[in-house]
Amino acid sequence: MHNIAIIGTGGIGKTHLSAFLNDDRCRIKALCSRTLSKCTSLASSLGEKGKDITITDDWHTLLDRDDIDIVSIALPPALHEEVTSAFLRSGKHVLLEKPMALTLEEEDRMIKARDESGKKLGIIFQNRYYTAIQRAKKMLLDGCFGRILSVDVTSHWFRGANYHNLYWRGTWRSEGGGCLTSQGVHQVDMLLWFMGTLPSSIYAIMDNRKHTNSETEDMGMAVMRFPSALGSFTSSLCDMDEFQGFRFQCEKAAFTLPQWSVSVKKPQPNGYPEEDKEAEEELMRIFSSIPAEDKEGHDAAVSLFIDAVENGTEPDATAEDGRRATEFIDAFYLSAATGREVKLPLTAKDEVYTTDGLVSTMPKFFSKSISTESQEGTMTLGSASRK
Repeated sequence: MHNIAIIGTGGIGKTHLSAFLNDDRCRIKALCSRTLSKCTSLASSLGEKGKDITITDDWHTLLDRDDIDIVSIALPPALHEEVTSAFLRSGKHVLLEKPMALTLEEEDRMIKARDESGKKLGIIFQNRYYTAIQRAKKMLLDGCFGRILSVDVTSHWFRGANYHNLYWRGTWRSEGGGCLTSQGVHQVDMLLWFMGTLPSSIYAIMDNRKHTNSETEDMGMAVMRFPSALGSFTSSLCDMDEFQGFRFQCEKAAFTLPQWSVSVKKPQPNGYPEEDKEAEEELMRIFSSIPAEDKEGHDAAVSLFIDAVENGTEPDATAEDGRRATEFIDAFYLSAATGREVKLPLTAKDEVYTTDGLVSTMPKFFSKSISTESQEGTMTLGSASRK
């Protein structure tokens, strides 16, 4: 049995808690939040399972607890590095909410803490773990689609103007970015996971059109050059349709995700296309023949991390994966802020490697003037989770 501490009990912390409770190898030992009433309410909701849970507003008090072996961190991004590194060095495995941290400098410190402690550090990228996405990834690796020629990524979400009123949102120093950092990071991870590499260059633009209590962007667009493909990426917090998706053009077919579709064309004698129904039907057959996932989303992310701890293997979503997502985002921001094409990989000499460098380089679209401790309402997930 693994004993779990949840650090941060806001909307995403509740999701982490639910996922650990859905794995019968786990037992919740502690809940930590700066607002103790959130912990008390959560513990009470668990009935008998919540009676012996430690409730605290100081995560430091959990560092030396030898009855806790896994810590789940669901805190604002500005706190990720300090808390994660401390728990790793105290001898605990850490599963961390995205984004991994504010900047590459912080993430390099976290990776060093992981390596020196010998403990596991995993990042929650739950959108990988839906059946349609897992099936398409397997088919890609099996060569069913051939080489990827181009990919178009849409990461469109909706958040009201009051979304950034929460105290830690809406500044470069506390959140590390806007819609690309907090929402688009899901699509960034899946893009890099499918492509198997960072792009070699990014050219981007960004703006803030509707969210006047935020320094950061609420809309951005980029074109990307991969070693063997081209791509586009758009992000937004202004889309009431909340469309998030991928469209891959490959040598043998085109396909879309997370709502799966596939198209195959063959040329007529004059070069114009006609449908290749036989090839489409075969790809559909292969897709449907791949077993559905037993667990999806956060439930799968948590269980896979527990597997890695028990088997002594690498987590499915590693710290290096989290770092690559940040590197993509930082290159996007650097290009948008400077108006130049940015080459990857980034180095410690790039302006955005450090938090101070990021803050001083990025434009401040608006000044944050409203700051609230908490907000009412439910948290919604992205389109990959829709049935």
